[in-house]
Amino acid sequence: MRIGLIGTGRIGSFHAGVLARHPEVESLVVADADAGRAAGVAGALGAEAAPDVTALFGHALDAVV
Repeated sequence: MRIGLIGTGRIGSFHAGVLARHPEVESLVVADADAGRAAGVAGALGAEAAPDVTALFGHALDAVV
């Protein structure tokens, strides 16, 4: 599955980690109001960061959390 995640604060970062390790998630794209924080979380997990929520929806996603 291709998953998008909105929000990379404390709880969002936790969810991102779980999703990044899930065997059925083939790609994860994260977005946050703070683009730097999204980039940091994405980099730590091998995910992709979207600069904002609008850009997140430009990806071919199966689900958004």
